[in-house]
Amino acid sequence: MRTLVRNGTVYLEDRTTVTDVLVDNGLFADIGKIDYAIDGCEVIDATGLHVLPGLIDIHTHLDDTIGKYRLADTWASGSEIALRNGITTLCGFITQRPGASLAAAVDAALSMADGHSHCDYAFHLTPVSFEKGDWAYVERLLSDGFRTFKLYTTYREAGLFLDYRNLRGAMERIREMGMPVLVHCEDDALLSRAKALTAGTVTPYGHALSRPMEAEIEAVKRVMEIAVKTKCRTHVVHVSTAEGARLIAQARPDLAVTCETCPQYLFLNEDKYKETDGHSYICSPPLRSEKNRAEMWKLTHEETFDAYVTDHCAFSKSDKDADRSDYSKVPKGLPGIGALVPLMHELHNEPAVLARRLALNPAKIAGLYPRKGSIRKGADADLVIMGTQGAEREIRTSLSVVYEPYQGKTTGLEVRRVLLRGETIVEDGLLIEGKRFAGKRA
Repeated sequence: MRTLVRNGTVYLEDRTTVTDVLVDNGLFADIGKIDYAIDGCEVIDATGLHVLPGLIDIHTHLDDTIGKYRLADTWASGSEIALRNGITTLCGFITQRPGASLAAAVDAALSMADGHSHCDYAFHLTPVSFEKGDWAYVERLLSDGFRTFKLYTTYREAGLFLDYRNLRGAMERIREMGMPVLVHCEDDALLSRAKALTAGTVTPYGHALSRPMEAEIEAVKRVMEIAVKTKCRTHVVHVSTAEGARLIAQARPDLAVTCETCPQYLFLNEDKYKETDGHSYICSPPLRSEKNRAEMWKLTHEETFDAYVTDHCAFSKSDKDADRSDYSKVPKGLPGIGALVPLMHELHNEPAVLARRLALNPAKIAGLYPRKGSIRKGADADLVIMGTQGAEREIRTSLSVVYEPYQGKTTGLEVRRVLLRGETIVEDGLLIEGKRFAGKRA
């Protein structure tokens, strides 16, 4: 199966150039002006179009139960809207439940994705018990292709909380394995204090008060200190505060540390909680002040954030509405997969930034590089061919019945074609029916 993409503006790791890309047997076979004849080759004319590596969202929640609510998106629905927007790989989470084994969590997560995803997928591991036997099993998982861990500085009630001493111990062990760790940074003690101060508050704005910016900033400080001591590669997830992002940037010269942020912290602010449907915007970390949002926006142009992600955690409208009279009972999460690429294009209007922060950097953070994230010989031929001057369409985050946080926003970004491991799986923005459920574990 050979495909030749001709005359597109191709975004390589080190440069942008108008050239050709040859795909053979699912891999990138040649990059450069190809003037020799190739038998049985499909030719795609990409003149005037942008040719990017397949994009990656390394932070999504799909086909899982959080609290008492089932997520609105399965791997099937989440991966379909991902591909329609040029995202060829999604990363989810395998979280050990209190009282259950990590092995059971792995089996359950894989059964949800295997044979049900249209795009490729990978998982981050969250063990909650660190006895010797668990580490032995974790090491077997690493040999089976799992590459990253995610740990938490809060969520005590869910059994995920690690105090800073135990977090350091876990990061030391993970560093010995040569693996990176993703960390959710909110200081549990400060959250407990804020929750006590806001007791009795039930309006959606109470959610912002109960998870103040200071909790994230303090946790980032402490995690950076631990990273210095352990030398563990550290990635801070869903950074929502400008001060937290600056602390991470300041640590970079001395540490292997990266961070991500999400569209909700760049395009929305906490005033949404004061609207009629304010409960529908509840997510964790919460939306922040307009001042902070504007500062975050500026930081995106200073190379502060290594990756853009969604933290896609979609709940149905009915589940969001079920306990809307008390913010603390509303399921916390926003949909985002379908909005990630068009919103980041609006932010930068520069496909080279998308190739870096939505492909190359995420692939490196998630341990998928060099097989994913780059147009290079021998890599998986995941490819997006897009135009930027198409007819305006409404941005939609999910194919499920959810509250759309970016309702009314439109984009002229058009995904003409998407190749997954060399095969065209999306054409003119639509998933090809005969190529459904083609995803594999990356």
